[in-house]
Amino acid sequence: MRRIGILGHTFVNWGGGLDFLRMVAASLRATGEPLELHLLLPVDGPLLRTRTALRAFRDRLTRATPAALPSRATIDAAVASIGAGVTPHEIDIGRQALRRSFRKLNLDVLVPAIKPLSLDGDMPWVGYVYDFQHRHLPQLFRPRSAARRDRAFAQMLERASSVIVNARAVESDIRRFVPGARAQVFALPFSAEPNPAWLELPPPPLQKLGVDGPYFIVCNQFWQHKDHLTAFRAFAQVAATHPTLHLVCTGETGDFRNNRYFADVMEQVRALGIEPRVHVLGLIPKHEQIALLRHAVALVQPTLSEGGPGGGAGFDAVSLGVPAILSGIPVNREIEEPHVSFFRAGDPASLAAQMHAALQAHPVDRPPPAVLLERGHARRARCGNVLLQALDAARHNTK
Repeated sequence: MRRIGILGHTFVNWGGGLDFLRMVAASLRATGEPLELHLLLPVDGPLLRTRTALRAFRDRLTRATPAALPSRATIDAAVASIGAGVTPHEIDIGRQALRRSFRKLNLDVLVPAIKPLSLDGDMPWVGYVYDFQHRHLPQLFRPRSAARRDRAFAQMLERASSVIVNARAVESDIRRFVPGARAQVFALPFSAEPNPAWLELPPPPLQKLGVDGPYFIVCNQFWQHKDHLTAFRAFAQVAATHPTLHLVCTGETGDFRNNRYFADVMEQVRALGIEPRVHVLGLIPKHEQIALLRHAVALVQPTLSEGGPGGGAGFDAVSLGVPAILSGIPVNREIEEPHVSFFRAGDPASLAAQMHAALQAHPVDRPPPAVLLERGHARRARCGNVLLQALDAARHNTK
């Protein structure tokens, strides 16, 4: 039986990271192979407490706005949603704590490492490269930050024997931007699967939210590359002929690269005259977001860059059989599923045309829960088999 350590390092600090850990664990379980899964959560210990206190002190001195991190309740809920077959362990941050856990739990391999790990030679690990957004959208990055990403990816692809990525597009970018990379790269197949509990959620309290008609939904953080402006401009065009239509937005409203971005976007919303029909809910509990997604006309995903097809929102929509309208960037076009359509990225008119089509088709027949679960399990099993190949490659190359 293979004993696998699933690393929560950095991933527990953001909602999408928690979703990624859930996907890794569920995909491995779906293979049916005899596995022992241990989720290592760096959420408690003297080194973490010291570093947290120092960071808070630095933020007070510099008057910096602390990053919005998931609450402990959110982390606990995400861990619980992974379900049986995965044992969570609260550990400290740092190399020594990771070594101790590896030895104590008699692990065979660790995955996914978002930074190269400095461990003993008999501790295999699999790296993770998220995306090359800094190369495709350099205008959103300071030169120093972009250079830092280039160095980090080069180090990862040199020091890791095995690396996973979320899309074939990222694998292609590695060949393009890091030629001669030493690591063997494994592109994970699209693996959308619904949480069974999602299929039993009650309808969202739409009247309480001020939504009294059909609505589209955008489930993205308000980061510049998510391109909310294109969604708002397209919605303004569609709303002109659909007076009861609304747009619901969920997700964190801060962009660490541009503190003015959210305010600027909302100023445009007011200028477009759609403010009363745009509902920005901010970062809400996952089950509330999913309830809203299930009852939407369609998901709108206007993103200009993603590390995985459709991003987390597209992933959830497909898993639930909810129609999705995605920007036609290469990574998104890796999704080949029913009720998924594409528009020209950054083009409000193209998006508006797809939104009109979705309204004409609404409501579409959605598969029953049993079918959604069956399809999701099949996707997860395919993904899990690729993960096992990456893990076995790392173990083989460490011997």
